[in-house]
Amino acid sequence: MKFSHSVPIPSTRVDFPKLNHTFPLSKRNVSSGDNTPHYTKPGAAACAFTAVRHLSPFIDAKLPIATVRMRARSTPPPPPAVRRALMPTLLAALCLFVGSASSALTGTGGVCFDSCTYTLRSPRFNDTQSYNGTMPAKSKLIASCESRLHIESLYLCADLHCDLTHRVAGLSDLNHTCQTYMNTSLPPFEIVAHYSDEEIAGLRRLTQDEGVDKTVLNEVVLPADAFYQIWFDTLESVEYTYGYHYRYGFYVIVFWFIVIAIGLASRLVAAIGTLQKQEYAPRTTRGIYRLSAVWLKRYITVPATFGYRCSQNLGWCTIPPRIQSLTIFAFIAVNAFFCIHGYIVFPGHMYWPLVYHQWWRYVADRTGIISFANFPIIWLFGMRNNLLMWLTGWDFGTYNNFHRWVARVATLQAVIHSVGYVVLVFDDGGWYYFMSYWKMMFWWAGWAATLGMVALLVASVFWMRRKQYELFLILHILLSILTLITMLGHVSIIPNTYDILFWVPFYIWIADRVLRMSRTLSFNLRFWNTFALASYDANSNIVRLSVPYSTSFYEPKPGTYYYLHVLSDKCFWESHPFTMACTTTNMHVRRKSSCEETPLLVAGEQDQEPMSEVTLEPKRGEPTMTFLIRPYDSFTARLREDTAAAWPHPARLRVLVEGPYGHTQPFNQFDDLLFIVGGSGVVVPLAHLAELAKAESRARSVKIVWAVRELSFAVDVLRQDFEDAFEGGKLSVDVYVTQSSLASNGVRPDDWPEQIRLLYGRPDVREEVQDAATGAGKASLAVVACGPAVMADDARKSVVEMLDRGWSDIEYFQESFNW
Repeated sequence: MKFSHSVPIPSTRVDFPKLNHTFPLSKRNVSSGDNTPHYTKPGAAACAFTAVRHLSPFIDAKLPIATVRMRARSTPPPPPAVRRALMPTLLAALCLFVGSASSALTGTGGVCFDSCTYTLRSPRFNDTQSYNGTMPAKSKLIASCESRLHIESLYLCADLHCDLTHRVAGLSDLNHTCQTYMNTSLPPFEIVAHYSDEEIAGLRRLTQDEGVDKTVLNEVVLPADAFYQIWFDTLESVEYTYGYHYRYGFYVIVFWFIVIAIGLASRLVAAIGTLQKQEYAPRTTRGIYRLSAVWLKRYITVPATFGYRCSQNLGWCTIPPRIQSLTIFAFIAVNAFFCIHGYIVFPGHMYWPLVYHQWWRYVADRTGIISFANFPIIWLFGMRNNLLMWLTGWDFGTYNNFHRWVARVATLQAVIHSVGYVVLVFDDGGWYYFMSYWKMMFWWAGWAATLGMVALLVASVFWMRRKQYELFLILHILLSILTLITMLGHVSIIPNTYDILFWVPFYIWIADRVLRMSRTLSFNLRFWNTFALASYDANSNIVRLSVPYSTSFYEPKPGTYYYLHVLSDKCFWESHPFTMACTTTNMHVRRKSSCEETPLLVAGEQDQEPMSEVTLEPKRGEPTMTFLIRPYDSFTARLREDTAAAWPHPARLRVLVEGPYGHTQPFNQFDDLLFIVGGSGVVVPLAHLAELAKAESRARSVKIVWAVRELSFAVDVLRQDFEDAFEGGKLSVDVYVTQSSLASNGVRPDDWPEQIRLLYGRPDVREEVQDAATGAGKASLAVVACGPAVMADDARKSVVEMLDRGWSDIEYFQESFNW
């Protein structure tokens, strides 16, 4: 045989990882003939296979080494352009994950060299010391580094099946292993130079039956072609499949960055369009851009998913708007495709001969890896201080919908992952073997993580979030911590491979807590020393909370909301979001008495003192922001009781204020505005009135359609908070009192301006939107809804109908906070 040329064996290369674990999930290692039970990691992050790095036994619980070959069916790693599009910090962390996981896929010697290694692993060459009493891993090293027969067999196999590059790389890697663990070096490649083609043809061919048993050999051998090919196909199948595991784990995260990039681009285009409208006559032409924007509003961005229901719940769930639903559907479709594509299975696989075992193992690992890869997105989208909200302009509710659906997909994947390993373990050894796994931390930690995710899913249904918020919050925090910590324990069997997927969510959570504290301190450095005044009117069933903000670094802006803790409350750790209604630079407490006024008592209570009302009026010096809070149960019910208990004086409450959050909508860019609000949702137009009612503002008309249960609530708010808003002539208010008992005896107060109408029953939202659009003509119109779910859905559907009828300059806004 003629060799290309002599190849020296380099003496150094990268450090070789320690040896441990085995590759197949089986009580018997088919390639080594070792009957000792071995275990590999099944976990929710995807138990990557244990690796064989050339002649070393099994390495660091990673993949068997099988280098990436240039094949048409292989998928290249993510292109640099895609990677540069990601957020720098998260991108760096995720690239570390992809790099560490993918490093196990590429052996320096390639699939050809690894196939030679595997075919010669099990037979025992008799030219070295006895293996009796030697650990299997040590015995493999003895053969690999000291057996002349084994070394010559490997050299000849590598020369026969590998090109020069892979042969040199594989032998260099093996030589380093021998130097590190056996304190010896491989002999030079020239030791096989004397073999002629005839001598090589006459060498004994090792069959598969001999290769998997502990056959004792006293001669140089070569693997039979069929034996070599089955190992080549096996390693190639593993390499190909696991390459897709890690790529798809990365791509599910790339998916969301593409979504964010689209959102950012859309915001930039809208901003540029607004500037152009302001600089040039906007409506002289109907170009492609304008027509496409109207089409998108009509069919994609504004409508409910199935035409009507959006804010209203459907059983124990809600359906997001169409644009969000399409995004979620695309995410589900991408995950489904990633979980079913990219496998090579065939009968006779050296690790799992049965095809259905290959499917279960590959699918279980794929779903586990992708499930864990979704964790950073779940945590990022669920945080209050999500910087992506600032980039895209999307509200908390949008990201919260994404957060829930990513979590649901990840949970389903974790369940499939866990079920897959149960099937494999039971098939391999039955009930006794299955129970033996529960002694290992990675196994029970993985199951704890999966069950924690399922429990989180159950505890986060719509009913729980709305009716048992405090319980939901406690369970959400505790189960999230449990899931994340047990996932770290679960992947600990594969050191440093998946840890980054634990640390990224952990640091996201830490960053959110730090930012929350910074918002609290920015409102008042002495955060424990903010005192609010609260009054409660039983007839209007509303709590008016006034909080001084002179210590705040930020001026309160319309549309923003704050999280409030009442430190004197028994559940002082709870915080709830409330939208700011209005601000005033002066405020003081005044008590006025009148036979028409009602006492500040909880509904149903009686008092013998004269009826009186506590109101808040200007006091020189201290700027204050006001919140109008409708008491329901839990936190707001306790707030009502504490406030009513202080009657006839306002309750002085020690509060902790965290904020501001949210952003101001561009209502000042519209000619006409229609606010459709219910109850305390009046805070939305109220917060913007100071700006919109100015004579110099662009708004020509501002109409508020306000549905309230109690007339006294409307009377109180209109008197105290609307102040001089009616003087400019732009504002009109239609008050609809929905409480039927007041329809016959309710009287319009004489001091109301003529722009206020008092009506009874529920407003016809469709008619209101139609009238506003008709009145606006070709002017721009903003329809803003904040109120009961039915009202918001009616407003949304009515806007879509008007878009369909040709009113292209109508925009829909929904101001609400959804958990």
